[in-house]
Order: sequence, then structure tokens, then C-alpha cells
Amino acid sequence: MRGILLLCTITFVYSDELAKPVLRSTLYTKALPSTNSASLNRSEIPSNDIAKSLTYIPGFAMTRKGGGGSEVYYRSQGGSRLPILLDGGMLNGGCGGRMDTTLTYLFSQNYDTLTILKGPQDVRYGALVAGGLLFDRQSVRLESHTFKANANVLYGSFGHLDFNASALAGGKYGSLGVIVSDYSSKNYKAANGKYVHSAYDRQSVSVIGTLTPTQNTLLELSTDVSRGEAAYADRGMDGRSFDRMSFMLKFQQRFSPKIPLLDIRAWHNSIDHIMDNFTLRPNDTQNFSINNPKRTNTGGKIELTLRPNEWLKLYVGSVYNHDIHHLRQSSANNTPNADEMLAHSPFTPNFRFQNIGVFTQGEVLGDSHYGVFFGLRYDALQTLRFSTNTSRWDHLLSGFGRYEYYVGDTTFFVGVGVAQRGADFWERTKIGGMNLAPETNTQLDFGAIYEYGDVRISALGFYSVVWDYILLHYGASTSAFNTDAMLLGGELEARYTFFDTLAVYGSISYTYAQQLKTHTPLPQIAPLTAQLGVSLQKNGWLARLDLYSNAAQHRYALDYGNVVGKDLGASAGFYTLSLYGGYQYKRVSLLLGVENLTNTFYAYHLSRNSVAINAFDNPVNTRVYEPGRNFWLKVQTHF
Repeated sequence: MRGILLLCTITFVYSDELAKPVLRSTLYTKALPSTNSASLNRSEIPSNDIAKSLTYIPGFAMTRKGGGGSEVYYRSQGGSRLPILLDGGMLNGGCGGRMDTTLTYLFSQNYDTLTILKGPQDVRYGALVAGGLLFDRQSVRLESHTFKANANVLYGSFGHLDFNASALAGGKYGSLGVIVSDYSSKNYKAANGKYVHSAYDRQSVSVIGTLTPTQNTLLELSTDVSRGEAAYADRGMDGRSFDRMSFMLKFQQRFSPKIPLLDIRAWHNSIDHIMDNFTLRPNDTQNFSINNPKRTNTGGKIELTLRPNEWLKLYVGSVYNHDIHHLRQSSANNTPNADEMLAHSPFTPNFRFQNIGVFTQGEVLGDSHYGVFFGLRYDALQTLRFSTNTSRWDHLLSGFGRYEYYVGDTTFFVGVGVAQRGADFWERTKIGGMNLAPETNTQLDFGAIYEYGDVRISALGFYSVVWDYILLHYGASTSAFNTDAMLLGGELEARYTFFDTLAVYGSISYTYAQQLKTHTPLPQIAPLTAQLGVSLQKNGWLARLDLYSNAAQHRYALDYGNVVGKDLGASAGFYTLSLYGGYQYKRVSLLLGVENLTNTFYAYHLSRNSVAINAFDNPVNTRVYEPGRNFWLKVQTHF
């Protein structure tokens, strides 16, 4: 296959390199901050807010809520339209207002790679309306007795302190890995000098045990436990507890060249989340409230890879997931009563989702000049609402076909994909939610990628029509309904490296969207975004300057939106500058940087509206503002 694997950091897509072939046009894999190296690159940027980090990859945008729980969008589509899988398993947040998302429970340094699937051009990982994000650990297979360890610490403005350490020990027949993380920050300050209610404190421990009895067999069991709390600027409650418990069992067996791999995975991901209006903020109203949602995803996936001959590769598999949501809540006249009443209240089942899917996906490589890629998937989704004892089945079909043509160092591609998605938990809870029809995205993807030596240029475009697009109206109460929508846009990137030391990078991305029935703008669409970067790296030294900018957005649909938020009106354009540099010596690296060097006072168009908390911080405005100028220092070592 002629494809390219684009390797870069999760934080900024600035460090790519040629690697083994994959689907060149639509699959991008990012190497997350390594637990066993001290390389100087943009992965060292001081942001455990993954949504913020992804905004530096063209096409991505985010919603700011505070210091935690940020939402990520690709081509202005997020939530269930952009599924996030953790090592192949599913984990969903529990808050009905999406205080917590999958990313809330995710510690990026606990994973090795992030794969970004662009558009409905894959069926192995679900119905990808906008695409998908796959966070994965690379299974360890050691050749001899080995011990590795890594530690890094970051300190920055607003009391920002991150610590991560990992160790791996083992040999030919197995290994044991441990990863420990602790991230915390106080309220950050916006460029206008006002503090934003955004403090957080998060900890996690991951343990990964691997058995490799033969060269062709692997058995792995991993456990992830995390705790945390976070203040929110956009609502009347904070998250005083974010508890996660996850188990993943992985079995892989290689049989022969014609049956390269059998991959079986089983997962159990549970979250227990408590939110209230008095632990992390002042409350003089004598109206104390506390909510406790709990959500569990249990399931498995089996996938068989087949290679009948040199020009054909097939994936055949099935997946099952059982997703159940429980809730208990309490309101009382004083704080002790609220806690006590919650402790004695039973959990009540709220919703249950059961999904079983089957799929096949293939690659045909006729010769060195072209490739054909295809896939087909069927999902049966049952939704049960316990409060009304109502149930429904949705039968969902997804599929795609893509043609790639290779001329010299250029890849041209065109693909058509269809993805059907049933309404999710947040959409079903709204008025009319149980009557929502599945939405169907039919999308044309096209583009070209040129790469030769120190030059890389890519131009990707798409045109999408979504029938029965699920839209929300935020009025006195929130209702959900189906409409039809059209989206189009794309991303343009270019990079050139001079003399192997000086690199120049630029990108621009844009999405235009319209409601087809009303001929009005589709809500929650990010504006045009552009980036420029210049870096110099030689003899262990690194320096980089980055410019990031958003245009103004004047297309909006007031009070309409999605499960994350609603349009608040027009937004102003802005730009920010960031500068950092450092030095690497043997096994130690040191980085020093400043974000938002210009101290720009800005908020993203998709950010939530902030609420009044007290007279000293979190001023009421139309959106939650981003941090002002802030400094950071990071030290990392490994052995």
C-alpha cells in the first residue's frame, strides 16, 4: 500500500515522519507523550486538557466549560458524532448536562497513540458520523529482561502542577507496567485580570500486566483507576467527584500469513460522578443540591484479520456493548442534610442502551498506482427508558468506499461514506427524545497529499448531507427534534523544513453548515481557523513560535444547538502567540514556555456561557474566556 502514517504529538501536529503504510488519506496516528523517552517536541506542552490540545490540529475545535470537562469537535461535530474509544473500549460520561465526558476521565500520558479517523471512512469502530478518536496502548513484547522508568513534572502559572511517572519491568514471557499521574491547577486568570472558576485536581493509576508465552500469543489485563474534582464556570454546580474504574482484557493470536491476527477484547468501564453547588463554590442561598449519576459500559469485540493473497486484506468482526445509567439526587436546606440524604438514597436506573454490531472492512491493492478501500456495518441498538418503561429498536447501517490513486509522491483520493447513528443518552433525555429518528450522514471526501523530502502539502475536502440531523432548542425547557443539514469544508496544511533544522508550518480549516429545511445556519459551527509555526532544532536545542487565530463568526442560530451547548450569538475573531524552547541532554530534557504571549482576551465561538459565582471571580459574560498569558517549566527524565 502506498499510504502514509503521519506521526506527531497529540498536542500539536508539528512532528511528523514517514512510517509504515496505512490508509494515507483518512487515517492519522499521533504518538502521545512517550513514557520511555525524553525527546524535545510539542508533546511537552503544558495542557492535560486534551480538547485544548487538539485545537492545534486543523479541523478541530473545542467547548470551554472551566478547567475540566472540555468538549472536542472535528469539523464542528462532536459528542456521539465523534466517538472516543479507549484501547477499543467504550466509556461515557454520566452528567445529563455533560459536565463529564470521556475526556474528563482520560489521562493522555497513560496511552501511547491517538488515531484520528476523518469522516465516515471506517466501520471497524462504530458509526463515524464525523470521524473518531482512538486512544490506544501498544502491547509490550520484550526480547530480554528489561526495566524502564520515566518521570516528568511541570509547574506553571495559576498553581498548575502536573506529575507523571511510569515503570515497566519484564522479560521474554511477560511484563508489568505501572503509570501514575497527578494533575492539578488553581483558578486561571483571563487576560482581563479576572479569575475564571476552573480549579481542578485529578489523579490516576494504571496497571498493565502482559503475558507472551509464545511469539504468536499475547494476553493482557489492564486496570485504570482515577479520581478527581473540578470547578465549572458555566453552570450552577461543580464536579466534586469524578471516579473511574476500568478493566480491559486483551487476547491476540497470530496463526499464519493468511490469518495474521485474531484480536479479542473485553471491557468494563464504570464512572461514579458527584456534583453539587456548595463544595467548590460559595453558597449563601440555603438551597443546597447534590446529584450522583453512575454509568457502566460492559462489552467486547472480536476481530479476525484475513490476508487471502498479496492484494487483498479483510477485517471481519462483531462488537457488543451494554450501557446503563443510574441516578440519585437530593436537595435540602443545609449542607449536612444534602449529603446525608444522598447517602441514604438508592440509585434509580435511568436509561439502558444495548448495541450489537457486525462489520467487514477490506483493502484491495491492485498495483503500486492505486488502492480501493471498502466496508459495511450493521448495528442493532435497543434503548430503554426506565421512568416510562418505553423501549425502541434502531437498525443502523454504515458503509464506505474509497479510491486512492498514486502518482509519484502524490496521493489523490475520493471516497463516499454513509454513517447511521441512533440518538444518545443526552438527546433521549430531552423533550421528544424518545421519538428521535436515527440521523444518516452521507458524505463525499476528497483530496490530495504530496510528500517529498522536506516538503509536505495536504488538501482535504468534504461535502455532507445529514438526513434527520438531531437538533436541540434551548428554551424554558430543552427539546430535541430531527431536521436535515448540509455541511462542507476542509483543511489545507503545508510544511517545509530547511537544512534539517528550520521548519515552517501553516494550515487553514473551515466548515460551512446550513439547515436544509429552513435555509438558516446550522448552530454550533466553529469559524475559519488558521495557524502558522516556525521552529528551530539543532544539537539538542529547540525553539518554536506559534500563531493561532480564529476568524469572527457571524453565522449562528440563537438558542439552538446540540447536547453540549447552544449558539449565544456572534463571536469576535482573535489570534494568540505562544513561544517555547528547551534543551535535551542525554536522558534529561528541560522545556520553558509561555502560552498566549500576547495576553489576548478571547473565547472560542463554541464555548459555554459563564454564570455569576461571586463578586471576585467568574464575571458573567457570553462565553467562558480562555487563560491569559501564562508561563510553564517542564523537566523530564528516563532510564
